[in-house]
Amino acid sequence: MRIGIDAHIILPQHKRYDPKIARFTENLITHLIEADKKQEHTWVLFFDERMQDKKLLQKFSKKNVIIKRFPFVQYRRYLPVLYSHMLISSFLRSARLDVFHSPEGLIPFVYPGRMITTFHYVPRGKLESGLFVRTFMLGARVAFAQLCKRARRIIVFKANDKKLLVERHGYPAERVVVIETEDIERVDWAGRVKELLALYEDVVTEKKKRRVKKAKPKSKKKVRTKKKKPAKKPKKKKTKK
Repeated sequence: MRIGIDAHIILPQHKRYDPKIARFTENLITHLIEADKKQEHTWVLFFDERMQDKKLLQKFSKKNVIIKRFPFVQYRRYLPVLYSHMLISSFLRSARLDVFHSPEGLIPFVYPGRMITTFHYVPRGKLESGLFVRTFMLGARVAFAQLCKRARRIIVFKANDKKLLVERHGYPAERVVVIETEDIERVDWAGRVKELLALYEDVVTEKKKRRVKKAKPKSKKKVRTKKKKPAKKPKKKKTKK
């Protein structure tokens, strides 16, 4: 699989930088890459042009890891929100990913690919939904329901967060993944990495399964067979007396 992960939250220059989420994202990427010992997958990590930390880049340096940088980050605040999302989506499309994981809850709305996101916070009502969208979505003023609709899976850390997503926001229960932990800096990565890899594969293959279901079997044309005429009985020769 070709798996993309949004890693630019790691940078302290990020306008929504949160030390805990940054360390969670770094640990997530590190353990996923280390677990892929046979290098069966290609990992595409998305930073931005401000990423200059050579030690961190060296840490992720593997044959099956590709580092990409979001362009024009310094100018994004001057761009309309929709145009900013279109720019990011176009950049992601060019990477030809099988699945894209956002560990911070960021989802580019017009990106048509398969997406998984991690919610570190789930709003409890409509007012908080608006706050969530403005805070985590580059100032986008859209319904929280649309945000959920774009994600194929949403990862949360508490059972109560799943309950909120399902009961208040109408998100399908079977698409919520709970990684139960009290502290996101103390995740049991040994067990969670396998779970995440299975999750990525599940999201990638489910679309293929849908295509198979939609594809109608071709109806076999009935071949008309000509009815064979019964063979004529040979006439008996009259014998002269």
